[in-house]
Amino acid sequence: MTTLMTINALDLYRRDTTADLARYAAVEDLIRQEDPDVIAVQEIIADGPDSTAKRPGAVRGLRRLADAVQRRCDVDGQPAVAVGGIMHHTGLLWRDGIHPVPDSLHRLTRDDAGMWHCAVSVVLDLGGARLRVGSVQLSPFDLTWAAMDVAQVLRVFNTGDVPGLVGGDWNCLGGDPDYDPDPYQDAPWHPDHVYQLTDTGEVDRRPARRLEARHLGRMRDCARLAGVDWAATTGHHPTDHHPPRRVDRWYATHHLPDNTITGLRTISADRVATITDHLPVIVDIDDRTLPRT
Repeated sequence: MTTLMTINALDLYRRDTTADLARYAAVEDLIRQEDPDVIAVQEIIADGPDSTAKRPGAVRGLRRLADAVQRRCDVDGQPAVAVGGIMHHTGLLWRDGIHPVPDSLHRLTRDDAGMWHCAVSVVLDLGGARLRVGSVQLSPFDLTWAAMDVAQVLRVFNTGDVPGLVGGDWNCLGGDPDYDPDPYQDAPWHPDHVYQLTDTGEVDRRPARRLEARHLGRMRDCARLAGVDWAATTGHHPTDHHPPRRVDRWYATHHLPDNTITGLRTISADRVATITDHLPVIVDIDDRTLPRT
């Protein structure tokens, strides 16, 4: 059994004030309590005029988290971090005993892929079974751009025969309105809502539909594979002006066996409180179902 967590850590390591350090420590402690084997993290913060200037801070942030939660993050001596187009960066960490496959690190950044934020993936050897794992963050402001970013993610995860799981902050609802109903129809208006809606006022599901449609990406939502009830991952934080939404998700590629996913849960808002504005999502897999090398 292997467990994977996705966590948007809300401006992780942006400032080292007393209050911020206490919040970072609480995020690190939450991860240690859950003790996942693999961690997909979003919103490691590093700013600068260009990607070259931002990269050292993104690397420091990933390694700082890796040290705090006692995980590894290097592939061929390179950190599994992708530099975002603004100041939000994504990374991957894994437990001792899990081995990254050489030459499998793939970064999707603003410079090389035109990403709004970024994504990073690596093939992990889980003891003879190989799994490509990714961490992604899409645009919260431009879902046309997010739909283009999804195509880049699909290009990585649907290439080759290694099955994959990609988790992250997709910043949009899922493609199925029966499972992810439109939360805006009865919500009081707020200017932030415009970024999630079409010109006629419905939820813009284009990124998720490109991921999920059988004639397009064929990604499967792990919450659906696990058969769990819907659970919001945002809406609990005082700075979030949206109604409760499920924007943090794990997706399985078309070639991951259905019975690989054995469970999925969202950490409760009571536990997370205000240490981050996203609730982490944990997926459990039976790696014995994966193709063996």
